[in-house]
Amino acid sequence: MKPVGIYVTLVLALMLVLMSSTAAKEADPGSVQDRLPLAAGICINKARNLFQCHQVHKAIDLLETCISKGEKDSRHYYPYFVLGNYYLTLADGKDQLNNSRTVTQRAASCYQESVNLNPLFSPGWLNLAKCQYETQAFAGAAASFEQGYNTSRTPKSVHLYSAAVCHFKAKDFKKARDVFVRLMAAHPEAMSFSYKETFVHILFSLESYRQALPYIEELAKESRIEKKKQWEQILLQQYLFLKMDQKALAYAEFLVQTDTLEPRWWKALSHIYLSNDHIRQGLSALIIYGYLTPMTGEERLLAGDLYFSLDIPATAARFYETAAKETPTPEFILKISQAFAMAHDPEKALAWIEKGLSRGQDKGLHKLKAYVLSVQEESKKAAGIFEQLETVKKTGKR
Repeated sequence: MKPVGIYVTLVLALMLVLMSSTAAKEADPGSVQDRLPLAAGICINKARNLFQCHQVHKAIDLLETCISKGEKDSRHYYPYFVLGNYYLTLADGKDQLNNSRTVTQRAASCYQESVNLNPLFSPGWLNLAKCQYETQAFAGAAASFEQGYNTSRTPKSVHLYSAAVCHFKAKDFKKARDVFVRLMAAHPEAMSFSYKETFVHILFSLESYRQALPYIEELAKESRIEKKKQWEQILLQQYLFLKMDQKALAYAEFLVQTDTLEPRWWKALSHIYLSNDHIRQGLSALIIYGYLTPMTGEERLLAGDLYFSLDIPATAARFYETAAKETPTPEFILKISQAFAMAHDPEKALAWIEKGLSRGQDKGLHKLKAYVLSVQEESKKAAGIFEQLETVKKTGKR
């Protein structure tokens, strides 16, 4: 039983704290490297006033003009950063006349120029990462998040987490794992359930199932109710997949004791028992499962086979009948007929035999018919003898 992509059912959520409200905040240029040139400072102040008056396009045009007229030797990273923020404001939906993707790409080019001029400028890297993520340039976003983390005065766990998720989305699972290992070492206090869920996804993608097992065990034990059953099911599947039979059995028994009305645990327990040739226990768990939820035709057929193997043909026959489809195969009809014959119900056995023979000749059905008829004949003879004996007993005459 190979694990499903969480098997199955789980969504990776990128915890971006760099969305428009945060991304548009302007960092202090004087705190990073060289001071801002006077002309650039004046231009930025004018652009800020326009931006605050909701004249975003005019603010952008002013900054574009300022940058294009500036001397090449006096270019500064900060005007590019502010310009990128204003483009990003448009991309975040405040101006519906703009193509969001195109504007985001323009913002990304501004941030890229900003970090080219100052590679130690963390806000530029982080806002660049946001743009790359939104345009699905995941490999670039991962690298930018890592650079933003590395250059930050107060590195935040969310930036490493975001880098790991971006590597994952870029299908570079090894890098995603390596970044996550770094995250756990540097910020153990930040390892929330959502972080651990993401790490399990990454390890599954690398088929590192045993490495993922401790995290799955913790998630199955500690998760909130809405996710708890999902992780319990994944954990049970992992025990089975990793051939940890005793753990799988013990855990399945624990689950049916603690969550008795959940059908899936009884079905899993039945599967585990049957896999270990514990027929009676497996059948018992399957029947309880059938009380909790309607069985499929295949499950009823299995129950019939189990009853038959335990020499309880009458019950097996009932399950076979409820499992029979509109056009059962000759093999299936033979199985039902045999069950009724062994349950000493020749009439139903013959009815099923005739139903099968009406669809074509079958050697097995013919043999069974001959047997049932012979048993019927012997039964009639035996009944006749018993009647004679009863008569003699009453009349005293032979």
